[in-house]
Amino acid sequence: MKKFVFVLLFVSGVFASSVWAGPSGEFAFVDMQEVFKRFYKTLLAQDQLRQQDADIKLETDTMAQQIKKKREEVELLRVDSRNKKLSKEIRENKIQQMETKLVELQKLNQEMTNYQKLRTEQLNQQKQRMIRKLFDEITAKINEYAKEQGYTAVIDSSAKGATGTLLVLYVDNKNNITDEVLARLNEENKNKKKEN
Repeated sequence: MKKFVFVLLFVSGVFASSVWAGPSGEFAFVDMQEVFKRFYKTLLAQDQLRQQDADIKLETDTMAQQIKKKREEVELLRVDSRNKKLSKEIRENKIQQMETKLVELQKLNQEMTNYQKLRTEQLNQQKQRMIRKLFDEITAKINEYAKEQGYTAVIDSSAKGATGTLLVLYVDNKNNITDEVLARLNEENKNKKKEN
């Protein structure tokens, strides 16, 4: 019985490896993180996101200046409302003005909080869409290259497991197609630069 189980395991192992490796047994490896990082469209997308982030910061800084100014107005009114040299009527008027300014200040604070929240959410969603689109384009180029070269499978050599360790511990550079894929992806950008 033990022999039968051993033979069955051996045969199924051979069958599984032949299905995995295919008839030629050629696997290719690609470092997806490296490809993503060095793809020219990734750099363009990052620049675009940085610009939008700077725009958000500029708008937020403008709002913060308005809030600061409003706080200073409130503080002046508070000081005046406690000034015993002023008449009771003037002090009461200052208190009313201060209360109005406090409502305006609260409204400005809320507007800034809402703006920051909305724009951050929009920026994060845009970033996720850009990343997905870039990875789709990269994956399509990898598939195209792998089919042309006759590879049976392409494995991401930068993939990590649940523990954070690399899933692929060794890659023979003979089958590492990272540079070839990058060259194809960045070819369009080189051609644009030549035209200009």
